[in-house]
Amino acid sequence: MLAEAVSGAVERIYDAALRPDGWADGLEAVRGLVGADHAVLLTQEAGGPAAGLGVGVDRGSLDRFAEAAGGGGPAEAWLRSIPAQRAVASSSLVADADFLRTEMYNEIVRPMNGFRAGVFAWHGRIRSRYVAVCRPPKAPDFAPVELQALQLVMPHFAAAQRLRRRLAASELLVAESRSVLEALDNGVILVDSDCRPDFVNRRAAEIARRHRGLRLSSAGVAAALPAETRLLRQLVAAMSAIVARPAEAALPRSAAAASARLCLSDPEGGAPLVLTVAPVTAVDPADGRCGPARAAIFIAAPDAARSVDERALVAAFGLTAREAEVAAQLASGATIGSLAAAWGISANTVRGYLKAVFDKTGTHRQADLVRLVMQGFVAA
Repeated sequence: MLAEAVSGAVERIYDAALRPDGWADGLEAVRGLVGADHAVLLTQEAGGPAAGLGVGVDRGSLDRFAEAAGGGGPAEAWLRSIPAQRAVASSSLVADADFLRTEMYNEIVRPMNGFRAGVFAWHGRIRSRYVAVCRPPKAPDFAPVELQALQLVMPHFAAAQRLRRRLAASELLVAESRSVLEALDNGVILVDSDCRPDFVNRRAAEIARRHRGLRLSSAGVAAALPAETRLLRQLVAAMSAIVARPAEAALPRSAAAASARLCLSDPEGGAPLVLTVAPVTAVDPADGRCGPARAAIFIAAPDAARSVDERALVAAFGLTAREAEVAAQLASGATIGSLAAAWGISANTVRGYLKAVFDKTGTHRQADLVRLVMQGFVAA
């Protein structure tokens, strides 16, 4: 029976740790395990104030207890007398007759309708924590089997508290990370291995509403053209395959280096949308599992200025500096007429440069050239 009762209490404690507001349930599990009237968890930082949480006790009583725990208060010496990591009855620390005359009893314990207590303490360099399960004066003292149950469950209570702190830190990190993604000028979509969106920042949602080449739905991120949708999903699958091999020592390095760029066409002939797909390496080091997001899709805002690496165009295709500039400017939204006017030359001269660029790059249309430049030569 004891093992079954302890097991049930432990399960409730770990369930409580999964919720930010669950600690009252965890404390309730301890109270129920030993049949106490009320229970209190007190946390005291070294050199700082204490904080209390309780079940079966009002907030005012908890605050008085926390205030009395530090700075020479009536509870300080009593708390220090509790042995570390050993469940004991308070009657073993001070005789009943003596306890009834203390300031601790009359100012703190008595207003809580307490007298008998089973207590457990953790004393650390930075903080100390105490759990007290309490009964009123006429109730029986805590029996050895009840103290044994408290002893068995308290290590799990401590482990669950550590788990809650780690979860809280992770939840805060996620919230902060998503806030950063929301603040970016470019669009960001986090997707699973099937290209279904797990997170879409506001900029990505805005771009999808305005640009006809990108479509968002719960079924997955898609392009207007089926061939481009297939390519996008192939890239996402490839990035997911990278993070699906957490045992490889080279994972962080290979994942960080891997990315691919593609353009999504506007079916009505507008400027293409430039997407960069990269793996998300959120791998749990304990078990190697990944979260739902396996790849990130970064979307260059269609109205943002684009920086093209002209020197890379020269090196890759043997273009002259002027030819590389023509290719870069056209990819950034310029027209033949605007270039001619800006440079003080004829439109036919610009077309001559463009024809040379077509010949050297193996392209035949301006749209194909823009796609080539945007997929491989836009500065990341």
